[in-house]
Amino acid sequence: PGAEFDSSARDPPPRCHPGTRLATLDRCLHFVRTYNGKRKTRWVVGAAGVGKSAIMQSVIESPELAVSSHASVFFSINGRDDGTKAVVTISYQLAAKCKSYRQLIETEITDDPSLLRSSMAKQFLKLIIDPFIHSPQLNSAARVLIAIDGLDECKNPRTQLELLRLISYLCIKYPSSPLVWLIASRPEQHITSFFSQSDVASAYEKEEILVESDEAREDVELYLRARLKKIKEASDSVSSRWPEEQDVWKLANAAGGLFAYADTAVRYIED
Repeated sequence: PGAEFDSSARDPPPRCHPGTRLATLDRCLHFVRTYNGKRKTRWVVGAAGVGKSAIMQSVIESPELAVSSHASVFFSINGRDDGTKAVVTISYQLAAKCKSYRQLIETEITDDPSLLRSSMAKQFLKLIIDPFIHSPQLNSAARVLIAIDGLDECKNPRTQLELLRLISYLCIKYPSSPLVWLIASRPEQHITSFFSQSDVASAYEKEEILVESDEAREDVELYLRARLKKIKEASDSVSSRWPEEQDVWKLANAAGGLFAYADTAVRYIED
């Protein structure tokens, strides 16, 4: 509960500020629209604070998202870090949106109620692979997006790798699958090592969010200026010259490409 993109537990969720991360969002949306063959996973990777969750949220909410259905798991160390619940969380959301999928899942769980307490591998087989690969009405369905954000915040590294292994197996073994995956994480060593394996390389594309890129710095500065302008418009106690240009530059240079730094700074200033 609370892991969905529109959950009240995440309200308001992080989103890309208008006019920022445009190239990254375009690439992710293009990938979802045009994926083909085995390469059905896009790994959005970057350091803490670069705005990966905002990118994932904005992709899911985009009016240009060309999918028939989608599910999302936004992991968080603040109470949503149990990776063993990932598959049933995805399945629940898909069942709520797709009647034919729901009917298949109802039959599976009625026949075997212990499925909801089974291993992740068995749940993945029965709730993901069997319906979308071996069921004619779903195998021919339009593309379905599954977004997993903050994989590194799942509390057990073994669970993180097991989930990646299952997804990669699906992409490689069943290239006709309608499922496409967006997975965001920090570049933790075990995750990076997994994606570096030669047999996994054919199943994914990498979207790296750099901190010290010109694009990132320009986006953060745009965000800072917009937020400072709103603070100024809402206050009666600042002068018409506020903020001084040199102060804006100082703040932008300190933030670099880190949206988390910029957001923390403007919330402090606003308060």
